[in-house]
Amino acid sequence: MNEIKIGWAHENITPERPVWMIGQMYHRVSEYVRDPITATALALDNGESHLMFVSLDMTEVPLHALQPLKERLGDLNGLNFENISFGVTHTHNSTDFNEDFLRIDSENILGSDVLPELDFPDDILCGEEAQTYFVDKLIRLITNAWESRKPGGISTAHDYAAVGFSRRAVFAHGDAEETIMYGDCSDDRFLRFEPGGDNAVEILYTWGMDGALTGVAINVPCPSQVFELHRFLSADYWGFVRRDVVKTFGDVFVLPLCGAAGDLCPIDLVDISKNNKDELQVWAGQSDEVYRNIDMDEICEGISARVNGAVMRGYQKAKQKIDFNPVFTHEILNLELPLRMVSEEDYLAALKEVERIHSTFSKEHRMSNTDIVRAFETQGDILRWKLQQDSKYFPCKVHVVRIGKISMATNPFELFSEFAQRMKARAKSEQLFVIQMSNGIGGYLPSQAAISGGSYSSKPASTLCGPEGGDQLVEQTLDAIIRMFAD
Repeated sequence: MNEIKIGWAHENITPERPVWMIGQMYHRVSEYVRDPITATALALDNGESHLMFVSLDMTEVPLHALQPLKERLGDLNGLNFENISFGVTHTHNSTDFNEDFLRIDSENILGSDVLPELDFPDDILCGEEAQTYFVDKLIRLITNAWESRKPGGISTAHDYAAVGFSRRAVFAHGDAEETIMYGDCSDDRFLRFEPGGDNAVEILYTWGMDGALTGVAINVPCPSQVFELHRFLSADYWGFVRRDVVKTFGDVFVLPLCGAAGDLCPIDLVDISKNNKDELQVWAGQSDEVYRNIDMDEICEGISARVNGAVMRGYQKAKQKIDFNPVFTHEILNLELPLRMVSEEDYLAALKEVERIHSTFSKEHRMSNTDIVRAFETQGDILRWKLQQDSKYFPCKVHVVRIGKISMATNPFELFSEFAQRMKARAKSEQLFVIQMSNGIGGYLPSQAAISGGSYSSKPASTLCGPEGGDQLVEQTLDAIIRMFAD
């Protein structure tokens, strides 16, 4: 086995000017920076296989930037651009350094004349200028990580931290049941949560040849969305985690890896419901900013303490088993998963609703944010109908990695947790890092229970694939891991 070379880099990508923010259905422009948004890269190379993980404090993978980035990077001393895995922490307090894609979709389907007029500062950073700013930052990040490679070692740990809670609450609905994302659990109709949580934390430690810790990759199954509703830039709880890991271990790199968490969030709805009944109505409605009766900093501090505790406990074991010549293999799967379809009946009903919107609203009497949210499924059905005229499949890029006795697998979805748990339970490796929202934008990938329960995150407008696509993702990922561990 060849020695492994490890390279790290970190970059502050925080813009100095206001930017479009994405993640909520209402239009937002950043008003200030609460804490920096950053990018971190980890390069792994043993001469036969190589891979770089890039983790961004962003809402979704910035696909618009990848081709310019590829062209400008060129041939970087043997780095294959296809071997770079781009993932996000899924903070909702960031930007994609381009445009407000939800506004663009709404303009395409509903028309700009009926949408609310936008009020934004003259110095907003957007479009090609924002893309160039961002690409410049990533070029420096990737170059520094790749060129800093040097021989080192790896070790891993599996531990636990309570971070992700279910956000899909189930309620009695007459003789049936219904699911409400961010539902009020203090309601007399509340029955249970649709999924359970996932408290497992997978940790990869990297070491210099002298045995000094150089960095940690931390796989937590929860998006960074404590601050999500507001108009400031923030890395959310990952900013707190990075700070505390550096306090504990010194000047080391921290690579956040968002685990499967399409149905999870960092807020305990049972705990907050009694004091946020009105606020939860606005939060679930997605129509406007709302200040909840919670201490957001305190929640992030608690998450960081728990994650840092897992990293410290894992460190005590990991430092005893450093592998300087681990098996390292990497495979890219280009899957074609079945696209979730809408019926012609649903499409025609959506067109009829658009007609109603045009007869109700005008340049003089524009839609409100609430009206736009109500039209989200209508808009999504029309967009899906158009998409499915060209293809019945969603192209899905998956990186599968073996390093030592563990495996890592990416996917482009907000993947519901049951799919990851099935993969982790059946994988032939000692641990499996499931890394969602990487190398594509697949929307939510819901379970069958979620389809039955309804609510946002389970409808066609917010999903590109259904449960059968999740089944195929599970099986084909596991097949690749089996191949890697066949020897």
